[in-house]
Amino acid sequence: MLLQEQIMKEINGIPPEKLSELYDLIHYFRLGLLHEKIQITQENQYPLRGKSVQYHEPFEPAALSDWDVLK
Repeated sequence: MLLQEQIMKEINGIPPEKLSELYDLIHYFRLGLLHEKIQITQENQYPLRGKSVQYHEPFEPAALSDWDVLK
């Protein structure tokens, strides 16, 4: 049996007067998942923020001259 079918079976056993509470639980659980997903996306948007970057290979002279022009 699929998990969704099991969930529907459980929901069918809940008294009608309690369905609004169940709806609130499911709704806010889903919103929490959405918020969590957005936070993860935003954290990964700038992966180098807050980290020191070190270069282990020397720049080529052309690249270095480009930096001099920007100063």
